[in-house]
Amino acid sequence: MAEAVLSALMEVIFEKMSSQILEYRILGGTEKEMSQLRSILLTIQDVLEEAEDQQLRNKMVKNWLMKLKDAAYDADDLLDEYMMEALEYEVGADDNMKLKDCMINMVCNFFSQSNPFIFHYKMKYRLKQIGERLNAIANERSKFHLKNSNVNQTYQSSGRLQSDSYLLESDVFGRDKDREEIIKLLTDNTHGDVSVIPIVGIGGLGKTTLAKLAYNDKRVDKHFQQRIWVCVSEDFDVKRIMRAILESATGNTCHLQEMEVIQQRIRELVMGKRFLLVLDDVWSDDHDKWERLKNSVRHGSEGSKILVTTRSEKVALIMGTIAPYYLKGLPEDDCWSLFEQRAFKLGVPKEASIVAIGNDIVKKCRGVPLAAKTLGNLMCFKREKSEWVDVKDSEIWNLPGEENGILQVLRLSYDDLPPHLKQCFAYCSIFPKDYSIEKENLVQLWMAEGFLPSSGRKAPEEVGNEYFNELLWRSFFENVTKDSDGNIVKCGMHHLFHDLARSVSGSDCSAVEVGRQVSIPAATRHISMVCKEREFVIPKSLLNAGKVRSFLLLVGWQKIPKVSHNFISSFKSLRALDISSTRAKKLSKSIGALKHLRYLNLSDARIKKLPSSICGLLYLQTLILKHCDLLEMLPKDLRKLIFLRHLNIYACRSLVKLPNGIGKLSSLQTLPIFIVGRGTASSIAELQGLDLHGELMIKNLENVMNKRCARAANLKEKRNLRSLKLLWEHVDEANVREHVELVIEGLQPSSDLKKLHVENYMGANFPCWLMNSSLSNLTELSLIRCQRCVQLPPLENLSVLEVLSIDGMDATRYISNDSRTNDGVVDYASLKDLTLKNMPSLLGWSEMEERYLFSNLKKLTIVDCPNMTDFPNLPSVESLELNDCNIQLLRMEMMSTSLSNLIISGFLELEALPVGLLRNNMHLLSLEIKDCPKLRSLSGELEGLCSLQKLTISNCDKLESFLESGSLKSLISLSIHGCHSLESLPEAGIGDLKSLQNLSLSNCENLMGLPETMQHLTGLQILSISSCSKLDTLPEWLGNLVSLQELELWYCENLLHLPDSMVRLTSLQFLSIWGCPHLEIRCIKEEGDDWHKIQHVPYIKINGPYIQVAGGMHFSILFLKPLLFFLIPFSNDYTVANFVKS
Repeated sequence: MAEAVLSALMEVIFEKMSSQILEYRILGGTEKEMSQLRSILLTIQDVLEEAEDQQLRNKMVKNWLMKLKDAAYDADDLLDEYMMEALEYEVGADDNMKLKDCMINMVCNFFSQSNPFIFHYKMKYRLKQIGERLNAIANERSKFHLKNSNVNQTYQSSGRLQSDSYLLESDVFGRDKDREEIIKLLTDNTHGDVSVIPIVGIGGLGKTTLAKLAYNDKRVDKHFQQRIWVCVSEDFDVKRIMRAILESATGNTCHLQEMEVIQQRIRELVMGKRFLLVLDDVWSDDHDKWERLKNSVRHGSEGSKILVTTRSEKVALIMGTIAPYYLKGLPEDDCWSLFEQRAFKLGVPKEASIVAIGNDIVKKCRGVPLAAKTLGNLMCFKREKSEWVDVKDSEIWNLPGEENGILQVLRLSYDDLPPHLKQCFAYCSIFPKDYSIEKENLVQLWMAEGFLPSSGRKAPEEVGNEYFNELLWRSFFENVTKDSDGNIVKCGMHHLFHDLARSVSGSDCSAVEVGRQVSIPAATRHISMVCKEREFVIPKSLLNAGKVRSFLLLVGWQKIPKVSHNFISSFKSLRALDISSTRAKKLSKSIGALKHLRYLNLSDARIKKLPSSICGLLYLQTLILKHCDLLEMLPKDLRKLIFLRHLNIYACRSLVKLPNGIGKLSSLQTLPIFIVGRGTASSIAELQGLDLHGELMIKNLENVMNKRCARAANLKEKRNLRSLKLLWEHVDEANVREHVELVIEGLQPSSDLKKLHVENYMGANFPCWLMNSSLSNLTELSLIRCQRCVQLPPLENLSVLEVLSIDGMDATRYISNDSRTNDGVVDYASLKDLTLKNMPSLLGWSEMEERYLFSNLKKLTIVDCPNMTDFPNLPSVESLELNDCNIQLLRMEMMSTSLSNLIISGFLELEALPVGLLRNNMHLLSLEIKDCPKLRSLSGELEGLCSLQKLTISNCDKLESFLESGSLKSLISLSIHGCHSLESLPEAGIGDLKSLQNLSLSNCENLMGLPETMQHLTGLQILSISSCSKLDTLPEWLGNLVSLQELELWYCENLLHLPDSMVRLTSLQFLSIWGCPHLEIRCIKEEGDDWHKIQHVPYIKINGPYIQVAGGMHFSILFLKPLLFFLIPFSNDYTVANFVKS
């Protein structure tokens, strides 16, 4: 990285040396030293390219570059301090002018530490020292016979990159047979309960790609009830992997700490399910760790699989239960196809001579797809035959390497990068392997480190995005994640590219895991500390790394409750500091000593206010305070941070006002929230000159006095805003209408706006700019509690609108008020998601008789619209919720044939579903009917729902029957709750539910028993019965439920005993009894009358604590619904039974 850093760093130094602020204010007396320093650096710059080539073969050159790099860093720091003096002078000038006696101020300055004469004298001496040091280093170059290079050579971007042109998941060549073999192994049920299939191969061969091909195959998706993907990487931390399993399966962050609690959650997750667990990129051959992990998922049903990808045959033999699948290299033809697809995509001439050279290059890939892909991306920028020959004959191929030559290939791609991209890529080694890199943060970090030019027509962020895109285009990044607008928000790095980044960055970057014995070199410039536990211990070697420029504290699965930040103040050269998620309650005022700081991330901190010293960080560009829930105020002198570009105060809920002078931050791009103050405090006019990007929420708009003040915000010219939220809060009802209508008229946004949210607007009319076609690019519109508005914006003017949400519009009678005559069809073709809530006056879509069509609407939610009796047909709706609506909406025309999810709720007068309502819903997967107190029967209305998998009926007090014989043969889950008139499940229909796996009966107070036909549910795996007070016995045929794995009996106080046939439930893994006093006595361990019936069950809970746990573990876990976990440890002297008795 040395040459890459040096070339780019020198450009930064040259830019600082030519800075106007340097020339104008503080150059006094140092012109000679500055000129000499510049001359020395230019001399060095001439030979950097040659030195980069030689360092691979000559260790002395490499050491020379390292020494040179350290000196250049120090020179950069020195110039930074020089410019800081000028900045402090500039920023303080306005305040100083306010002093009545300027002479007194001058006298004070003369005797202060900041006396400019003393400062210039010190700087002159230090400039001379660094010049002499660099000159001595430069003179050493003669020993290496380095040739001058063309320093004026410039790098040209491809110029073709577009935001939608990335191959986010590359086309796969030559893996069809491998995919079929893996799918065959996955869907084969002859290998026992949970079998492990290892895929073995060298790095870059496509193991992960092959696993993904199988994982996402429709046949595999259909075969398994639960699919889980976990990236393991080098650190086989069993607890971390278990949490990752839960997170992958549930989609929620796992905050559990205790191992046994986590194991219990996993057991409940996989119990009775055929699951597929992919463990990607396993390195550890620790047999004990693997057994612990494997035991946590052993409760899955027969046919469950664990698919492992690894480079190690030893790992495969330890983990696998069947023979490893050895992945081979691609055939040469497929390798050529992969290379060809990329190499010629930008118009490289496909001449016979170039193709021949290309074939020779492909042979060097040795069948490794990553190599072919990377080289293809490299060659697409080379149009001359000589350039192709240079790659084919490069000395890189002759260097020693591992991984079948793949690192040499990657090194070729790296060497082809210009210096600015080399340093940006190498910097990414600061992140640990498999880290999900946020693109926006990465660009801001690059900017903080000076990697992005700050002069020119393009903003640094725009340049950073171009750099990111170039690296992505060349495959240095992968696995990108996009937001709803198609913008890339996250990315990852292939392990081998991460290895390359680590290799080329050398000692510059270090990613250290807290708790491991590591030594951080004193020359390290960029450090991340990866903390996976609750305690953060500072490595001693970190205290010696005094030249650190980046320090990122990256936490794992949880927040760190306590961490000392005092050591950070010793990092005097620090440019970037990320201590987010540490839950810090206070930030030391010593933060103000980090004068070079450009990036500061304090997200999730528990601080109430920031120290005023933070306003002395004049170089600060990025200040991130996301989710600082307790933050009440920002420093009053924040306006002094004249270079601040990003002030992220998203979700700072306690923040009630902003300091005056935000408008003076002329470089500000990110400001997600602006709080309008009263009077002159934080006037909305502060927004006038700010070129804000992304999202902006303006709160307390009731404090805007008139239309002229509103126009002063200049929202119409903010073309980079994508989302705008306008919020009124404390509205004075008196004389509010005309006032707010004028104000909102002055808040017209740019026509480029994508999303608009208006809340608590009390005017009777929406502004003209919303009623006409001014916002032609709007894709999302939310109108919340605009209670006086009658007429909504014409949707005909919003031709690309995809999401419309209307809530609390009390006065609105019709959605569409288009009075134009139209003999044809009005199709809202762009609309995909429509929500109508709390609209008591709404009668229908339109008063006119035109035919309205929603040809692409996928989701419709109508809640509390009691007077709405009609709605246009919905040909393509997949998800429909009708809640607290007029019963006339329940008609067959509302039920799209493509409907997959239906919720019917809150129809208080509904006694039966309209005949034929669900007749054509062949694709319905989930049906929920709730809060219909007069509903008596569903008989006949569920017939034909051949695809229905989940049926939930709750709080239908009068329901007596709901199933017919032979219906719902695909049903997997049935839940009945709060149906008090139900005395028994339907005898005729329940036994036909051959696919049923999960049955839940709760709060059915008149349920007397279970029908005999239930014994035919041989696939039933989970049975839960709770709060059924009249149920006094369980039938003997319960033992016929041979697949039952989990049985819960809660609050059935009259249930007298368990049936003798319980002993035949050999698949039963978990039994929980709570609030059943008779059973509690009869199931006392080793003593109760029913104990012998259940003693074979591995996990048994009685009123919370486990009384039996497989393996005889000495602990107790209290389990309360909904999922509350507490761990009570025991010493070896006490068993669980002893604790329960006591």
